[in-house]
Amino acid sequence: MDDRFSGIVIGVRDYSENDSLIRIISPGIGINTYLCRGSKKAKSQMKIVTQLFAHGTFFGRLPKNNGLGYLNSIDQISLYQQISLDILLNAYASHIAELLAAAFEEHQPIDRWYRMLATGLEKINSGLDPQIIANIFEIQLLTVFGVEPNLIDDPIDHTQQGEFDFSEKYNGILAKQHFAMDEHRLHADPAAIYYLRMFSRLDLEKIHSIKVSDKIKRSLQRVINLIYDRQIGLKTRARSFIEQMNGLEIKRTNND
Repeated sequence: MDDRFSGIVIGVRDYSENDSLIRIISPGIGINTYLCRGSKKAKSQMKIVTQLFAHGTFFGRLPKNNGLGYLNSIDQISLYQQISLDILLNAYASHIAELLAAAFEEHQPIDRWYRMLATGLEKINSGLDPQIIANIFEIQLLTVFGVEPNLIDDPIDHTQQGEFDFSEKYNGILAKQHFAMDEHRLHADPAAIYYLRMFSRLDLEKIHSIKVSDKIKRSLQRVINLIYDRQIGLKTRARSFIEQMNGLEIKRTNND
């Protein structure tokens, strides 16, 4: 008898001419990879599971002994319509999915992150800024990757209010009165550091609208990228694509 489980497709790979390997994140069982036979056939009912972020109820065999599972049928599978249609929204959603896949081993229950992913995809699909949603994941996943920059207080006098910059030397925020102690501080926009700190503890479900200027978003992304590049050594394929898209947009703007 088939196992029944819910989940979200976060990865798809070709396995053979007609078959695919589908990576799904599910409550209770975490991230797992399933062999789906016939999924690439034009008339297959399973074709929908080859689309990223298809979500709903699946039937098959759960993985045993850390091996592959098998997908046999589906029920009530849906897509996030706007994410499916918009290449940039899809890229940010893919970036989040790649981060989760890199952060966690397969077969590891990660219910908090499953719920957060479902919420994040809903927020992106409903029109919230996809970069901001991705930034929240990037910042809150740092501890999972074993990186914990100090975003709470200044390391010298422990002040928690005022203007801050980011310091690699002190692995975290540095208050304005101590800027001279690190000549190589990032010189980030103070508002970007404010959002960096806020996003580290923000409950994604409580966000209903958020507007951040492009200038501040660029500064915030610069800080996050520095941490991922130098302390984690991770750059997702989706992030590379997003940077290419943003670079093209800047060129078009400069040429207008």
